[in-house]
Amino acid sequence: MQKIIVALAVLAMVGASSAFAVGEGKEGTSGAKFLNVGIGARAAAMADAYDPIASGPEAIFWNSAGLVNVENQGISISDNEWIAETRMVGAAYARRFGFGTLGFMVSSLMYGDMDVTTVEKPDGTDETFSAMDMAAGVALGRRLTDRFSVGGTVKFLRMSFSGDVLSDVDPAMGVAFDVGTQYMTGFRTLRMAIALQNLGPELQYGGTYEELQRTRVTAEKEEYASFSLPVVVRLGVAYDPLENMTVVVNAAHPNDGDETIDFGGEWWPIKVVAVRAGYKVNYDEARFAGGVGFKIAGFRPDLSYTDMGRLGQALKATLNYDF
Repeated sequence: MQKIIVALAVLAMVGASSAFAVGEGKEGTSGAKFLNVGIGARAAAMADAYDPIASGPEAIFWNSAGLVNVENQGISISDNEWIAETRMVGAAYARRFGFGTLGFMVSSLMYGDMDVTTVEKPDGTDETFSAMDMAAGVALGRRLTDRFSVGGTVKFLRMSFSGDVLSDVDPAMGVAFDVGTQYMTGFRTLRMAIALQNLGPELQYGGTYEELQRTRVTAEKEEYASFSLPVVVRLGVAYDPLENMTVVVNAAHPNDGDETIDFGGEWWPIKVVAVRAGYKVNYDEARFAGGVGFKIAGFRPDLSYTDMGRLGQALKATLNYDF
């Protein structure tokens, strides 16, 4: 067991060091940022401090090692009213087998209709276009010992535009990989987690566009540039100061920005109601988060609110069902 932990720790450090190296001086340079929008109201209510306690089908969106906590099978459906009138939806299904817990997921970020603008008509041409980013994947979580779990996810990505003005832009498609671990330390209720998400090759939209020259007399056709995926490494710890209370701290380092820290907590004052809150550190706008959850037979509805500063607010609703 110790050899396995050491090997996984080395792999995690290698992956983390690679992400750190890419991140320096490249803030905001990756694409497919919809992959970094968290899915699930329970996690959102705790300010995304979730990796060490990720469980149920929605663990596939955070740390697939948490799939091992599915007792039999379950589904999770989430709706996220995101910033700038965008909407993120996601669904997951997980079932336990003898070899581990298998999970499936699908998610989509819908941008709605946007106005077409040009140099000559900066206020709009009366035309609109839209965009949609999608991911679908399969994951496997496996318990190696009674304390140590691992998981991995393969995600297929598709990013596309719609509308006559962008009809000649072919979708950007590719694949991404996630790996994660959860470890019960044996010291009271202390547990730890490592998650490495969105590893994969660069993506590129197909087709060409006309690049205007400085004279604006001629235009040359150019291919769309490729872009990297938003790789992120997260380390988290969780502890139960009381039998019905959990506190979590997550630290994250993306390949295109600064490190962030998330603090979250969950308290069950009674067996069927949970109260959650969290705080985000070193984000551009997001700060406070909160929400509630319920247990009604096999149903677990969750609601969350996140203060996004000048960007407004983000509301999430998730319905989980275990059967």
